Amino acid sequence: MSRRRPAWMIAFAGFASGLFTIAFFSSDVRLAVSQPKALVIAAAPQAPTLAQTVSLGAKVGETIELTLVGTNLNDPVAVMLSGPGKVSIPTDNKNGTDPAKLRVKVELPADCPIGLHTIRVATKQGVSNFRPFIVDELTLVPEVETNRTKDTAQVVAIPAVVAGRTDPEVSDFFKVKIAPGQTVTFEVVARRIGSPLDPIVVLHDAKTKRELVDLYADDTPGLQSDCRLTHTFKDGGEFLVEVRDTTYRGGGDYFYRLRMGEFPGVTTAFPVAAQRGQTVNIGFAGPGSADIAPVSVKAPADPTLAAVYVSPKKTGGIGGWPVAVRLSDSPELAEAEPNDEPAKANKLPVPGGVTGRFEKTGDLDHFAVTCKKGVKYAASAMTFEINSPCEVLIRVQDAKGKEVARSNPTQSNARAEFTPETDGEYIIACEQLNFLSGPNEVYHLAVSPVTADFNIALAFDRGEAPVGGGTAIAATVNRLNGYAGPVELSIVGDAALSGKTMLPAGQTVAFVPLMVKDGTKPGAYAFRVQGQVTVNGQTVVRVGTLVDTVKATLGGLPNPPAEMLSGCAVAVVEKAPFTVKMTAEPASIEKGKAGKVVFEVVRGEGADGDIAIAPLFVAPNVTPAAAKPIAKGTTKTELGLTVTPATIVGPTPFVFRATTKIGGKDYALTPPPLMIDITEPKKDEPKKVEPKKDKK
Repeated sequence: MSRRRPAWMIAFAGFASGLFTIAFFSSDVRLAVSQPKALVIAAAPQAPTLAQTVSLGAKVGETIELTLVGTNLNDPVAVMLSGPGKVSIPTDNKNGTDPAKLRVKVELPADCPIGLHTIRVATKQGVSNFRPFIVDELTLVPEVETNRTKDTAQVVAIPAVVAGRTDPEVSDFFKVKIAPGQTVTFEVVARRIGSPLDPIVVLHDAKTKRELVDLYADDTPGLQSDCRLTHTFKDGGEFLVEVRDTTYRGGGDYFYRLRMGEFPGVTTAFPVAAQRGQTVNIGFAGPGSADIAPVSVKAPADPTLAAVYVSPKKTGGIGGWPVAVRLSDSPELAEAEPNDEPAKANKLPVPGGVTGRFEKTGDLDHFAVTCKKGVKYAASAMTFEINSPCEVLIRVQDAKGKEVARSNPTQSNARAEFTPETDGEYIIACEQLNFLSGPNEVYHLAVSPVTADFNIALAFDRGEAPVGGGTAIAATVNRLNGYAGPVELSIVGDAALSGKTMLPAGQTVAFVPLMVKDGTKPGAYAFRVQGQVTVNGQTVVRVGTLVDTVKATLGGLPNPPAEMLSGCAVAVVEKAPFTVKMTAEPASIEKGKAGKVVFEVVRGEGADGDIAIAPLFVAPNVTPAAAKPIAKGTTKTELGLTVTPATIVGPTPFVFRATTKIGGKDYALTPPPLMIDITEPKKDEPKKVEPKKDKK
């Protein structure tokens, strides 16, 4: 989906892309002095994987059996579902012995939230990547393979959701019966659940087979190229619903969910954000949202959560596709009209946020903020990140009406920075950049001081560790807005997991130790990586994100669900085939000198071959020598380290990966980081000069 720009702007500026603000809500885009390149970590070869072949899902309150496909799925121990529900693994017919497929039984409670969830498989060797898992309250209807023409359209009784897949160069057709005066929504959910399908939906008269040219939907605003059509059928009758890709693409992974019924088609929540720990009434924005009652939401106080979801529903009706309510650390308001002139500006706390909407032509929204002299502030708007098609121009004025800052229309994010010359009230004016209006034109404005900050990019979303042991989680820290101090990183989530490290000032790459308690049951455990710093006496907490990983899993979705960006999982395995103990000799290494790492392995059953040792992370300015493999029949090897004078002083993590073949298959193990203290060279003590003795 492209940002809409006036023609003059497109000619000079082109289109902006590469949004990276979805997880950094309350302070929106923050500036880094430098952006270190994120690490790339590969999955262990023994870990299971789930393939993206069909859409997975179930209906609330029902039990369904699914077949998962992928690799290394044999010897399963658990299945992790992100939402409420119970997943079991049947043991009949040798289920669990085939590495390519696995049958699972999913039981969902009646109150399970509808929408997008995730599913993972844990085996005795590791945990899989996540796959989208769709929960709906509509009756699930599998698509039949004979619905490729209008004459062979599949008959579906609505309300229903069809789980389908498109083939190249053809369309899918469904025949539905609609009563006179009935209002029905037809929605294709594809891109939002990780499918490459760019869908359109077209309605035809079932008798004449003629296309109803006005009943067509493609790239509906706010749906990230998915489509939705809502229509009131005056006369009713039988109709054909055509679903296809815009360019007639198709294949095994071009899956979709066609939702049909009398449910709302809203695009965003209103307000779109809530302060953590507060109870707020959440309304809805978009076509048909005017008569939907607000929903009371208790915003979680957990600083590691990014959003909660609310499904729009009329009393006694069917729920529409859920919309996000972002979680903020600051007070959150909803715009109150009229505020079309500075004298009627809404008062906005600083820091604080407000959800606004350009509902009528020429709508101009004003917000008043109290600022301090010499403090730098930022006013920024989010739109596409909250699935709104709106675009905003921001102008900041002082008490006399003088403009002191405005956002740059050629930038992908609307942001205006200003430093007041006097204490007092300033007016922030927001207008639609392209002079559009309507129920979809929703935006979120945040105003806050520009303060020291940071973010965390995670290299990988999963790992494996033995009971009582641990592993290492790679993270890259970007310090922002002038912050240059240390960052405390820790593992948060399941009580069975723990780990903490301090990333010193001047370092950007960290490996957080993840340790598993003794007695933990083997299976899959969720966790997040949390960072914490103290700035001017205030604690700043951020959560590590996996933007690239999540986007890739969801087929390149521009704005993935915010809460999915930080979710990680570790497989707790009962016993690793071998373990590696690492020690540094000496324990502290002086700059400009050499040391070594000694590796000692304890072999388990089947781990009798050569074990290769490779550095996964070595501190900058430290040069590792090549380590000889731990040869068959032996248990030790060494790796030399040369610490140059430019190396940063302090406790420094060193991470290594051990690989071997077990049963003819590759196996890798990443132990927790080895901490080596890098010290300044010891100064030579001056030689004592003995006083000369007098000769007699």
